[in-house]
Amino acid sequence: MSAQTSEERKARFRILRGRIRRRRRAWAIFLITLPTLWMIYGEAIRRGPSIVDFPTKYLGSYGGGIAQSLVFWGVLVYAASRARGFVASVMGGLFLVTFVVIMGSESAFHAFWNTYLSIDGQLHSKNVVQSIVGTLPLSRPLVIFHFVIATALGIWILHQAKRRIRARRWPWRFSLLLVPGVIYASTLIPTSYRGIQASPPDALYVHGMTALAKEMLDITNDSPDLRVQRRKPMDVPKLTAKPAKPRNVILILQESQRGDVACIEHDPRCDKATPWSNAVAPDRYPLRQLRSNASTTAISISNIWSGVAPFETRELLHSVPLLWDYAAAAGYDTAYWTSQNLMFGNARQYVQDLPISHGCVATHLDSAADLDAGANDELLTEWIKKDWPQMKEPFFAVVHYSNVHYPYVYEEGLAPFRPSEMAKQPEKNQHFFNYYQNVVYRSDFAVAELMRYIRSTESGKRTVVVYTSDHGESFREHWQMGHTSALYDEEVRVEGWIDAPPGTLSPEEEKTLRNAKDELVWHLDLGPTFLDLIGVWDDPKMESFKARMMGHPITRPERTLSPLPMTNCTWVWECSFRNWGVMQGSHKLEAREWDATFHCFDVLADPEERVDLGERMCAPLSDVARDWYHAMPNVTPPGRPVVDWGK
Repeated sequence: MSAQTSEERKARFRILRGRIRRRRRAWAIFLITLPTLWMIYGEAIRRGPSIVDFPTKYLGSYGGGIAQSLVFWGVLVYAASRARGFVASVMGGLFLVTFVVIMGSESAFHAFWNTYLSIDGQLHSKNVVQSIVGTLPLSRPLVIFHFVIATALGIWILHQAKRRIRARRWPWRFSLLLVPGVIYASTLIPTSYRGIQASPPDALYVHGMTALAKEMLDITNDSPDLRVQRRKPMDVPKLTAKPAKPRNVILILQESQRGDVACIEHDPRCDKATPWSNAVAPDRYPLRQLRSNASTTAISISNIWSGVAPFETRELLHSVPLLWDYAAAAGYDTAYWTSQNLMFGNARQYVQDLPISHGCVATHLDSAADLDAGANDELLTEWIKKDWPQMKEPFFAVVHYSNVHYPYVYEEGLAPFRPSEMAKQPEKNQHFFNYYQNVVYRSDFAVAELMRYIRSTESGKRTVVVYTSDHGESFREHWQMGHTSALYDEEVRVEGWIDAPPGTLSPEEEKTLRNAKDELVWHLDLGPTFLDLIGVWDDPKMESFKARMMGHPITRPERTLSPLPMTNCTWVWECSFRNWGVMQGSHKLEAREWDATFHCFDVLADPEERVDLGERMCAPLSDVARDWYHAMPNVTPPGRPVVDWGK
């Protein structure tokens, strides 16, 4: 009897021990795969339907990324699972830090920008410490939330792994040997990082940080030029807004739109590329001689939004207040809506700390938005329609369109200019120019729809709209294509107008704007103009800020008569092709990378800029330019390759 009882006890013990082993094994598998399972869970919530719709080749890429993730996290969890010992503690710390940084950064970044942090958002960073966490604003509750979740889960996984995984000595030691190899291998695996991002977020993070590390160590040279860095805006004291009339103010900023393809002044028979906006703002005040001070978007918006000279120091350009800072200090509600993809060239860092209550960027409109052309402009217009009723008056806002940027967003059904072809061959230049005009025509439709909506709302009846483009676009007029490479009028003369409903401008402002129709004005005048429109230009607390600004409000009679810089090379955005100059009145001085002397043009007498008057005819602008820029563009800076332009 006792022998039988003993056997039964042993049998029950074996069964119980088997159950415990199976349970422990199940726990081990669960914990080893949990980091990847957690990532998959987050992916399902954020973009599950999009992943299901991936083309077959991208599904294969994504599946390979999941397999990589299972190996990467599985080895780290197992290596960290020993309960005691110095090495086990080091492995535990390695797992926890890696998990929190990667999972926290990627989930917070996606919550902030509706796309994952990848090489596009990391490569151009000059602050490695900040780039480890995606240069995110760590004080924002949304960002804190995601890092707290990642930290809590990482601690729980580590605690449970040490408690439930019985890592045997030799398998555990072998896993330690695998750790360096697994980490190294993860840096070599390619990813689908742009557009639909057909790779898991952990793979995107490692790929991006690897690229940044190689760049910092001079192994690669994929980001030789300085791009936008995170701003550290100086404080603006509380301001008292005293506008001439109660009003809201909005800037509509177009992309790459030349002035000569637009009906700047209202024309009932507008046969150019902007008939839609022409029709909805018949009483606008045209600015027919408005010029940008740059043909690079990042520099142009810095000129408009700060009013500060583009040749200022890197520190000042990244700390000077922007229009939103002044508006918020004066009690205005603020917004920034754009269809631009701000993953391009670190552009997001320039705006992520703005004091705005409403906004969106291209990736909010379309997570797979093109890096250059952005999300479709009509999506931006529809987004603003939903946000607009929530804006509290008075408000200041910027709407920033994108689709006129190369490679352009074209629609055959909205293409009246013929023949039209996306062709860069010299013999098809007119076809390509027509194609560009059709792109402008399509984007203008979205602009006009927004204008119609604004004017249909109650707040829109009290809203002054200022319209311009960041710069123009060249089509071989002076041997260049696109923008950023020169300062000729095809790249810097832009459309500009102000549309103000009755009662939103004083009689003096109306008279001044009528007189400005054919006066020479610049983007550096627009910053002061906005500050005057929101009513803070005369606030005594503005004096120190105004001292840095070169322009004057277009809403007032005084015009900017002093020389103004024009450059595509600044500490906000370095240039791969050097070109800069000066403009005073109708005289423009400019030089490009192959030029040892400046060229002088009178843009009113010679609008096509065909007759070089020589430096002496623009005196003393050549001395001013050399003082501002210190060298001619043909002087190759240290560390740059010398280019033979054959000139």
